[in-house]
Amino acid sequence: MSSLNKNLTAYPGHKLPPLFNMISLKNHVPDKLHIMLCITDHLWELVLQEIKNKRLFNDITRNIIIKEMENLKIRFEFWNIHERTALIKSLWDGFAELYDLLGEKKTDPQYFRLKAKVWCELFLKKTVIDFKTNTILEQGLYQSSDITPYIHVLVSHVWEFMLIHKRWGLNTFSCSAVEKKNHDHVCYFFKKTLKNGGKFQNKTLAICEILEYEN
Repeated sequence: MSSLNKNLTAYPGHKLPPLFNMISLKNHVPDKLHIMLCITDHLWELVLQEIKNKRLFNDITRNIIIKEMENLKIRFEFWNIHERTALIKSLWDGFAELYDLLGEKKTDPQYFRLKAKVWCELFLKKTVIDFKTNTILEQGLYQSSDITPYIHVLVSHVWEFMLIHKRWGLNTFSCSAVEKKNHDHVCYFFKKTLKNGGKFQNKTLAICEILEYEN
């Protein structure tokens, strides 16, 4: 951190000043919950974008998505190219496996590092094309430009934090409880408070109503 404070380009990939330059980098622990939310959200976005680009986003597709979401499952057969379908399924399954490993205190950080590297290689699998016949010889998936900061953290840095904080495990630093509390507050805001809309009969701010209810 002291090197970055002196020179922003001391390490490849750094462009802007650290937001909290008084806190050691080893204390910026990635949150398991948001790793899951942000990466699955991005993978889902990539799936939808591909469906749209291939003009497969019709009523049948929408009905399938709605039905599957109702069952809390993600299982798709929208592609005519079944090889690519299998690759995408493997990518999702691989991330699910990494997420499970992330929550286990017994997971070896080096083993996680290798598994994450293999998963990233699958994510970046290139499409092989025979330019003479203009046919696809081997299906690929996504490009390096599709890598998000959370994917980078998962592949390149999570294993380091697992090693540093092996005594407690990364589950200890999860924001799940905070997000649940936030969810409860939002629900209470819309169901039980005046949403700051009270006039003369009640001038209490909604946040005060929430805190009074909690107390």
